[in-house]
Amino acid sequence: MKFLNFKRVLCLAPHPDDAEYSIAGAVLKYPETHFDILCLTQGGFCDITPGKARHQEVRDAWSVSKVTNYNLYFSDEPVLRNKGIDEWVKYIEDTFTLQNEYNCLLVPSEVDSHHEHVVVSSLAAPLSRVTPYSILQYRSPSTLDGWIPNLFISLSDSQYRIKKEMIKGFKSQKGKPYFLDNVVDGFHTNFQGLKKGKGFVESYRIVTYYE
Repeated sequence: MKFLNFKRVLCLAPHPDDAEYSIAGAVLKYPETHFDILCLTQGGFCDITPGKARHQEVRDAWSVSKVTNYNLYFSDEPVLRNKGIDEWVKYIEDTFTLQNEYNCLLVPSEVDSHHEHVVVSSLAAPLSRVTPYSILQYRSPSTLDGWIPNLFISLSDSQYRIKKEMIKGFKSQKGKPYFLDNVVDGFHTNFQGLKKGKGFVESYRIVTYYE
């Protein structure tokens, strides 16, 4: 199975745990799509937990998944503000988009309470200015209610169980509200889908779709 018929996807994660919390279910569900996951930083600028140890948490989380349709990449920048938008675009182009044939860019929402997520979301347009990448936004724990998803990926019980195990592996974030068990379940619940027989889901917004 392929994710929206994409062969290869580049996911931009502002911080460690963003991709795992937001898109891991799709990686688990669609083994015929390859996901390159680029973590841009070691954590948020105002966070007290940044460090390369958080990159190891990302690696450990994916080792739990037992899937092979992904690659992990980490920039050398500890925080996002160390590069300007033009520098980030050049870095991603030179290192990734000009070197590989991607069908899709996965980015956070621009309707988000975390300003660094908003910045990373804004990179999608310049990266696709002359290339027909499909652009999808993913929901993160800081995505605001004003953001309206239009794609829901339902997860099987086993896929969701594995994803929760991955999320629990981020020990540096233990105690933060969005890592509480009931909050994780609430994040993956959509009322309209639930009443139609769908269980836990990941939420996305299709911005541009090329097939």
